[in-house]
Amino acid sequence: MTLIAAPSSGWDDWLKWMPGWLAFAWALGNGIYLGIRRVFDRRARLALGAAPDDVREALITARTRFEDIVTEGRRANWFTAEERRETARAIRDLMGRGTDQTLREHLTRVVDAWDEAFALAPGAAGPMAQWGLQPISPQEREESARVQTQFGKEADVSRTALEDIASALTRLDELEQRTHGR
Repeated sequence: MTLIAAPSSGWDDWLKWMPGWLAFAWALGNGIYLGIRRVFDRRARLALGAAPDDVREALITARTRFEDIVTEGRRANWFTAEERRETARAIRDLMGRGTDQTLREHLTRVVDAWDEAFALAPGAAGPMAQWGLQPISPQEREESARVQTQFGKEADVSRTALEDIASALTRLDELEQRTHGR
């Protein structure tokens, strides 16, 4: 007597096929995840730009100079000195390297504030010498009041620029953290 086995369906051997299907599903999911991650990493690197350290350095330099303006009003010849002449231009040149719109807006406002502070700066002061108890003329008083008003406006613009610099540095930190994980 011989026993003939009944034909088996594919469902009877599901344990045999399950590890292969699980490996396939894991590999497919991992490939999709890595592809999406690559796209987002590329977008984050483009948003950050080519030289985030240069942007940070330019912003810190601008912050120091705006703090100088806030503590003591500056005249136009201070802005045209050799070391301060390129402040706005350096930030403007670095602005085009990244694609993040929020960072670009902050940098644009910083550059505009520098230009506005320079425009508000009173001209270079002439020699002002008081000889003894010589009275101050009304024209000198008006000029002094006008200069003080311009220094006040210049300081207000600089305070706003300091807020924009802080926001730009915060955004730069966020972009670096997204890109490098620092």
